[in-house]
Amino acid sequence: MHNIIIVYNHLRTTPVKKILVITLSALIIINVIIGAFLVLDIQILKAPIIHADIDPITLSPDQILLEARIHVINPNPFDISVENFKIVSTTSDGYEIGQFFIGGGNIPPNTNKTFTATDQLGFNGHDFTLIKNKITMDIGITVLGIITKTIPFEMTVDASLANITNTIQVPIIHLQATIDDITRDGVHFSGTLNAYNLNSFEIFIENISLKIQTEKNVDVGIVNLTGGTLKPEGSLTIDVNGTLLFKALDAKQILVNLTGRAGLQAAGIKKSIPFSVVIQFVVPDPGTLLSLNDTFNFILSGDFKLRARGILCTVDFTIYNPSKIPLDARDLICSIFRFDNNKTRLLGTQNMSTCTVEPKNEVCVSTQILIPYIRLLFSGAHQIIPDWFILTIKGNISISGINRSIPIAITGNLSPHFFMNRGVNP
Repeated sequence: MHNIIIVYNHLRTTPVKKILVITLSALIIINVIIGAFLVLDIQILKAPIIHADIDPITLSPDQILLEARIHVINPNPFDISVENFKIVSTTSDGYEIGQFFIGGGNIPPNTNKTFTATDQLGFNGHDFTLIKNKITMDIGITVLGIITKTIPFEMTVDASLANITNTIQVPIIHLQATIDDITRDGVHFSGTLNAYNLNSFEIFIENISLKIQTEKNVDVGIVNLTGGTLKPEGSLTIDVNGTLLFKALDAKQILVNLTGRAGLQAAGIKKSIPFSVVIQFVVPDPGTLLSLNDTFNFILSGDFKLRARGILCTVDFTIYNPSKIPLDARDLICSIFRFDNNKTRLLGTQNMSTCTVEPKNEVCVSTQILIPYIRLLFSGAHQIIPDWFILTIKGNISISGINRSIPIAITGNLSPHFFMNRGVNP
């Protein structure tokens, strides 16, 4: 009993040790309380709902721009924090092609927040058809406002280039073309093709073909064009030149069925989609296409001779072709009239043969018309010999091989007082 009193008295006489004991006891109690709260908080912590979208937004033959959108929903009645966002991108064979970081932040209770970032990756020979993106982050909660407990989180999101290749829009195509010349090879046309890229990434156009027909679906030519590359929302101009068959000039309208393929090629992927456009343009008159530096020359001459049955007239018609393509003179009709007292009376007609006139050459066609004396006597002029003979030739000049033509009419006067070979000026 005496020893116990001594210890008691000793403790009462050391206040410092008393304070230490009280402090340690308090810390133990606080630690137990905090541990209890921590266990309680972790037990009632609901896992945040996380959605991740990683998509290619621009694409070129050399690089791709990825956009990451991380949507985090906090279903808890207290704040959570998201920190140490990191995305590591690899190809399907595990080759690392890039990494980028996203700034974190707090998410209030029962709310959501979206974190975004972009990263540009360069192509270097690997297969980029599928890009795997490993996302890591730390999700934290705060206990009693002073202690933060973090939980690591990890997920993988695939980014497929199919998402962007499936959205290719065909370019807007404008074709301006006109028939502008005629050569021995056919009808030349020229123009320009303008293509505008609606996409936010670079595309190509290729296999461009122009199938050209008349409004009656008669094929008159095919032209193939070399394509090219269109920058994002950029344009491309291609010169168009070709030669059509001569029968294109028989059409009222020319229909151009333009077809081709548009697509993208990058990261080992080539995908294209077809496009087609139908364009119409009017065929000009053949006469405006001859582009003549010289004029047509026609020479009409008549040789009148007396015969037993009447007057025999031999008519020569000479045609000079100043163009650079063969021309046909056809549907030629020669007529002879008498002219008396300001009246013209028909004495006879005769068809003339069709002829082809080569470029820069001339051709002479002839015919004969016999005028019976009785027709001269009873032609209503009350005299046998007219004041004048009038020679006319009507017909058509056309480009060889087509139906459309240029009408012609040549007239010459000849005095009947000379039944000899005389030239008649048209």
